[in-house]
This record gives sequence, structure tokens and C-alpha cells, in this order.
Amino acid sequence: SDLARFALRNMALRNMEATRGGAGADVSDVDVEQEVQRRLLHMRAGTPHLSERRFADGAIIEIRGNPMPGGGFVATFTDVTDFRRTEDELKGIAETLEQRVANRTTELAQASAAAQRASRDKTRFLAAVSHDLAQPLNAARLFAHTLTQQLSEGHQRALGSQVEGSLTAAENLLGGLLDISRLDAGGLSPTLAPFAINDLLAPLTAEFRILADEKGLRFRASSCRLWANSDPQLLRRIVQNFLANAVRYTKDGGVLLGVRRRSQTLRIEVWDSGPGIEIADQAIIFEEFRRLRHGGQGLGLGLSIAERLAQLLGHPIDLRSVPGRGSCFAITVPACAPQQIAASAPRDSIGEPILQRILVVDNDASVLAAMHGLLSSWGCDVLAAASPSAAFDLVATHTPALLLLDYHLDFESTGVALLKQLRAKMGDIPAAIITADHSEAIRREVETAGAWLLHKPLRPLALKSLLARLGNR
Repeated sequence: SDLARFALRNMALRNMEATRGGAGADVSDVDVEQEVQRRLLHMRAGTPHLSERRFADGAIIEIRGNPMPGGGFVATFTDVTDFRRTEDELKGIAETLEQRVANRTTELAQASAAAQRASRDKTRFLAAVSHDLAQPLNAARLFAHTLTQQLSEGHQRALGSQVEGSLTAAENLLGGLLDISRLDAGGLSPTLAPFAINDLLAPLTAEFRILADEKGLRFRASSCRLWANSDPQLLRRIVQNFLANAVRYTKDGGVLLGVRRRSQTLRIEVWDSGPGIEIADQAIIFEEFRRLRHGGQGLGLGLSIAERLAQLLGHPIDLRSVPGRGSCFAITVPACAPQQIAASAPRDSIGEPILQRILVVDNDASVLAAMHGLLSSWGCDVLAAASPSAAFDLVATHTPALLLLDYHLDFESTGVALLKQLRAKMGDIPAAIITADHSEAIRREVETAGAWLLHKPLRPLALKSLLARLGNR
């Protein structure tokens, strides 16, 4: 109607004036008729409408129009200034919070990357320090063992044995710290493969039988023809730690190494007749730097490393112990069917090395001299070379029966590369690569080259076992 049109026109003008600054404000550029027509269309169609108007004084008015059931149209005007102001503040807070979260996420990412770099740097530093420290420790260990074997008086041999024991403790601590660093940095990754369990246990049996004999202990090991699926190197370290603890803490009686078949798994067990472990100690024995209360040269790292390696492999380990009667440490590994080509099992006793000519190559003069003295004391004919060129000069007139090659040689040459060159010249000669580097890449490289791997600091008994195994085959 004309009255409605007039009312809407006046309302639109007041709205425009208020928006522009109050009554009397210039609204000549506003199409009032268009505003009126828009509202009339809503009234005629009976459709609701919603809009807001912001005034010069900061007030915000919500205009809501709704049709009435019996005809007509109702318009309501609501002051929503406080609501919109609060809404704007909340939006600002949300945006600020999102920005803070984004900044904090960036900071955390940067901190995490820095921590990872620091961990990798620490691992590389420890690896480098381990290699450098292993050289003099290796030479000292070999010299001490050679000297002890040449001493005749009992108290002198006892002193020599104490020196060897101290060097062994230092080696174990160094190796343990390096292993923990590699585990913390994620530098160890298992390589699962099927293997004959006896190939793993027989060398350990040979090594620890000698250690048990020196302490007057009985050492028994059962032969096993079953196969397992695991990482043999990491699994060997676990069982080696079990055996080392058993021999270290057992004063009387003996140690037993055995395997039990349980459904689709194999349980490798190490029993001892030692003092046993108290219930309170059994809960903490696998923590780092925890030592048993029975004395000995334990540094508290072996069992911690064993547990973490077992977790890495996904193999459960457990402990059963009766104070005063002994203990049993065990690890359970998956069993698998024997493979078509089975590796020949090494002998389970060390014996004496056959007199043979051995080529030793090491760029460290002290280590080379120590190796020469040790092997000579065993009756071996030793060809000692400090470089690949010196090695080729020696083999030009003497043919060795065995090669003992250091991995890191001068001028970025490696023992593996030298091994390939020597075999190309003299045929498939048995060889062992000796290194202080425990990396997985070197282990695979040595295995691919068809050589044995020995780690520095070199254990004389391990070397003697290898020489007997290679020389008697």
C-alpha cells in the first residue's frame, strides 16, 4: 500500500542518515527506492530477511524481518554491538592462538631436527673416538696376552691376567657406550635371515669354554641342528652378554648353554651355578649401569644392551633365578625350516692353530708389532706389512695360507679391496678382516667378500679360535 511504501521509505532514509552520520546527512547517492523495493519484495513474498547496520558511533543493529501468519510483516531491531565485539575478540584470539601454535610447531620441528643432528653427531663422534681408542687398546691387549703366556712364575702370570682383565673392562665399557649411542640414534637396524643355530652357538662355545677353563668352571653346550630366523650378529651379542655374565659371576660349578624347541620358536638358555639374583635385583638388573652385589668386573651395560637389542629384534627375553643356586637367562627366537644350502658348522673346540704362514696387514705400527708377537708365540710364521704395497712385496716371494687384514688402511684403501687384489693374484685364500667399526655396512661388505669379521679390540681367544677353525678345515 502507499502507507507501507511511505513507512519503508522513511525507515530506509533514517537508516541511511544514521549510517552516514546522523539526521540531515547527505544520502543523495543512495538509491532509496531500491531499498524500499527490496523490503517490499520480502513483504509481498512473505519471506524473512536478515541484515545488520553499523552506525557511526560503533553501534551494530541487527534487522530481522519475518512474515506474520495472518498477513503483514514484523521487523525487529536488536542491538548486537557487544555480541559482535566479543565475537571479533574471540576471532582475534583464535587467529593469535593459531599463529602461536604454528610458531611453536615450527620451533619444535627445528628443535627435533637439531636433536637428531646432535644425536647423529654424537654417534659419529663416539664411533670415531671408539676407533681411535681401539687401536692402542688392541695393541695393549695383544701385548699383555703375549707377555702373560711367556711368564713362568705364578704371581707374574696373575699380574698379567689382571692387566688383561683391566683392558677387557675398558674395552667392554667403550663397546657398551658405543652400542648404547647407536641404539639411541637409531643406527642399528636388524637384518633378519634364516641360519643354522649351531653356526651362532659353536664359536661362542669355543670362546667361553676357554674362559671357563681358566676359572676352573665346567662349560657344557648342547649341539643344535635347528634353524632360526633372526639377525645372527645382534642375536650373537645378546647370547654373548648372557655367557659373559654367567662366567664372570660364577665362582664354583659350571655354565650350560642350550636350546629348547617350543612349537614354532627356539629358546636359547644360559644356565649358571652362580650366587643367583635377589628378587629386588631382578626388577632392575636390565637397567643401565646396574651392577650385581656379588662383585666382579661388571660395568652394568651388558644386560641393558641385551634387552634393548632383544626389543629391536622383537625377541622376548626372561630371567629365572634362585638366590644361592644360580640363574638362567633366555631369549626366544622364531624357528624356521632348514635351508637347502646349509653353512658348515665350525668346530666347537679351539685347539692349537696349525703352524702356518700368515700375512698381517695393519697401518698401525704398534698393532702390527703386537699381532706379530702374539702369532709368533703360537708358532705361526708371520708376514707383517704396514701397507698394501708392502703386502704385495711379501707375497711375491712368500705364499701365505691365511690373511689377517685391517679394514681401514692408509690413503683411503680398505682391507676388503686389498683382499680382492690378493685373491686375484693368489686364489681363494682364507681371510679375516679386523676393524673397530661396528657399522652394518662394513659387516655386509665383509660378508659379501667371503671373509670373516673380527672387531677391535681383538680378543686373543677369538683370534686363536678362528685360526684353529680355518687352519684345521
